[in-house]
Amino acid sequence: MEVKASIKALLQNQVLHQSRPLQFQLGQIFYGTVQKLFPNHHAEIRLGNDKLIAKLEVPLTIGTGHWLQVSSNEGETKLKLLNQNIDSVSNKSLQENLLRQLSLPNDKLGLALAGYLMKEHIPLTKEDIHKSVQLLKITDNLELGLNTLKLMHEKNSPFNEAIFKSLIAAGTEVTTNELIKSLRTSLSFEQTTTHPVAREILSLLQTIEQHTSGPEKQYGRQEALMQIKQAVKYTGLFYERTLLNDSLSKDSFQESIKPLLVKFLHETQDFQHPKSRDFAEQLLYRMNGLQLLSTQDGPIQQMIYELPINIAGHQTELTMQWSGKKTAEGKINPDFCRIVFYLELEHLKETVIDMQVQNRVVTINIINENNSMKRVAEQLLPLLKSGLKEMDYHLSAVFFKQPESSPKQKENTSDYFQKSRSYNGVDIRI
Repeated sequence: MEVKASIKALLQNQVLHQSRPLQFQLGQIFYGTVQKLFPNHHAEIRLGNDKLIAKLEVPLTIGTGHWLQVSSNEGETKLKLLNQNIDSVSNKSLQENLLRQLSLPNDKLGLALAGYLMKEHIPLTKEDIHKSVQLLKITDNLELGLNTLKLMHEKNSPFNEAIFKSLIAAGTEVTTNELIKSLRTSLSFEQTTTHPVAREILSLLQTIEQHTSGPEKQYGRQEALMQIKQAVKYTGLFYERTLLNDSLSKDSFQESIKPLLVKFLHETQDFQHPKSRDFAEQLLYRMNGLQLLSTQDGPIQQMIYELPINIAGHQTELTMQWSGKKTAEGKINPDFCRIVFYLELEHLKETVIDMQVQNRVVTINIINENNSMKRVAEQLLPLLKSGLKEMDYHLSAVFFKQPESSPKQKENTSDYFQKSRSYNGVDIRI
């Protein structure tokens, strides 16, 4: 039940259930199937679960699939047939036909992209399809790359390398905490000849480690909250927002990882230690990618954070996914929301806490692969209930679940749930 698989799943599924009316841009190309024919060359075209009525330049046959291009979107949508003289052909022939029409190489990447556009019915302009082929060359994970292109389209993001690399980094298996450790090790090894900004980064990382490490102790609500606040400060999670508000002081700049990474990468184009630059770049891309995954659709907002923290002497990270409506003032509404926490704890290992709040009534699902979780945690539930009551929340129920482990799920999530492990000790702190 690894966090990395959860973030990867967000890339695959974040936009699948958002219903939006079809909106086409002039020149977009998509694969559609003719469902019905009407007079004056009008037809009903199906794109996956969506339908549209459009005027065609040439008559087509019901039930056939074609590459179509938007030739006009003013008033009624008008479509141009790309694969003329082809009526009923194999998927591979249709893929090859698109590549030929767009003067793209008939290779593995091109065929994979054309097949994905057919399967997912994604409309892209000729320019964006050409950019997509170039972007796929950056990653060796073709599946993740294709899912990332789809997400970029759904979010109306520019098809540029920076956004693509950021979302790819958010979906890879290496976590923020692992990248921080790798960067610290690399900079420590190179510190005698490193750049001044790199020394600042190393000093900050060492300071963070000193502040968060320590012997195991009983952590309460205030200690946990302080851990999260310090992690937000040190990572520079809201760095861009403070820049917009012109409130970033020199001291705060030197106390946050993100702005230092930006400065380091900007000033070390010819840096003689490419490994440190690579770790710094991957860390920055991952932080940016998680921010890009945060979305706002009308009053509904989703935010995703990944923060390095220390729980009772165990260095780990907290991934939090918050979704809900904002208040009229634009602030988070604490009365109605859903918060999902992903944690890898020292003894309990991978744990998901799914907390749903409705009118300040809280229902919690705790997902962990160990059979002893419910027995161990039940004695702490009264403390949880009283703690929530102090904050004017009512605990309705706590459910303990084991991860699903069907063969289909394992195949789709790359062993999302690992084999059960025995443990000694308890990580729960109220």
